[in-house]
Formats: sequence, structure tokens, C-alpha cells
Amino acid sequence: MIETIKKFFKDDYLVSRSFPWTVNLTNFFFLFLVFLVPIFFQDQTIKQILPWVFLVIWGTYYFFLRKKLIKKLND
Repeated sequence: MIETIKKFFKDDYLVSRSFPWTVNLTNFFFLFLVFLVPIFFQDQTIKQILPWVFLVIWGTYYFFLRKKLIKKLND
């Protein structure tokens, strides 16, 4: 398990060093969705749920993006 954690941080470091524009643009775009878009909704339920939905979408997208970029680094 410790080896897996070390590999994760090593891979994450390589991804952020090799593709910084991709990682940063992705983070900025989804942070914009999480914090600014819900401001414009009047319904309180949607206002509370929408940031969590965007965070789940961002997490899924980031997981697959990271996986794709690591594969590209290893090829």
C-alpha cells in the first residue's frame, strides 16, 4: 500500500510537471462551475446540490484525464 501511495505522488508530480496547462485549466474551469454558477440559481435546493454535482464530475474527469496523461508519459 505504501508503494502505491508513493507511485501516486510520483505520477502526480510527473503529470503536473509535464502538463501544467492542462491541469491548471481543468482546475480553474471546474472551480468556476463550483463557486460561481450556483450563485445565479434561485432555488435553494439546486444551489446546495449543484456544487457537489460539479465536484463529482470534476473528480471523475480529473481521474480519467490523469490516467490518460500518465499513459502518454509512459509511452
